[in-house]
Amino acid sequence: MLMTEKKLPTRAWLTLAWITLVSGLVWLSSVPEALSQTPPDSIGPKRESIGLVEVPVFKPQQRSRADPLALYPDGLRFDVYRKGARVGRHTVEFKKDGDSLKVKSHLKLKVKVLFVTVYKYEFHSVGVWQDGEFQSVKAKINDNGKEQTVDGSVDASGRFFSKGYKGEFVSESWVYPTNHWNVGAVDSDVVLDTLNGKLSKVKILQQGIESIETRKNGVIEAERFEYTGELKNVLVWYDRDGRWVGMKFTTNKGETLTYVCRECGLSDAQGQILDAV
Repeated sequence: MLMTEKKLPTRAWLTLAWITLVSGLVWLSSVPEALSQTPPDSIGPKRESIGLVEVPVFKPQQRSRADPLALYPDGLRFDVYRKGARVGRHTVEFKKDGDSLKVKSHLKLKVKVLFVTVYKYEFHSVGVWQDGEFQSVKAKINDNGKEQTVDGSVDASGRFFSKGYKGEFVSESWVYPTNHWNVGAVDSDVVLDTLNGKLSKVKILQQGIESIETRKNGVIEAERFEYTGELKNVLVWYDRDGRWVGMKFTTNKGETLTYVCRECGLSDAQGQILDAV
């Protein structure tokens, strides 16, 4: 009997590889929009040369006066998932610095296609708070090799200035940043998008209590809030003491990233209960 060598289904493998590669390219085109959630109004990370934009804002309120060091004694750690696969991690560290609170946030994403890393995103920021009010932030972003920065601070008159690739902005008062650990942000009409420097007008909707999954504590009860306005398709969850315990956002391309809490201070029963709204 004449033995013939069995050939691999080359065409099928090439088709599968092509589909996977295209899926990866679609992901690449959507990730920057996913992170900022600001509707795209320009192409690429070029700074918009439109001068200083003044954004009206009501002075933020402190919804909870609980000490962040008591709420998050071991900081915050989230696993970030896309379609059931972990693609990154987000951590937040808190440290007392004299009369101020220093908050370090770090987000790192890595997307692979056919076992090859095709996209990397890294965000690192250092924010300063004093007496429960946001004072300043410096952020560095590496978007797949493209480096960007965001700077924001309160001046001597109490006005808040921010600068990033979306332009330069000013408001009459300090604002909450989109680092999400502070539940007070949900009462805001303007927030600082720390990924691009924009002071974004928002309306944040309170949507009730529901059950969410955590890594360390299993299923917990948490209150859901939805960002609308210039930040869209962002859902954030807080427990009854005001701890940040989850997040989910969907890009303009339909990609969804989900934050699952690994360490959110939930083992610490201390903390103040949120005032009724």
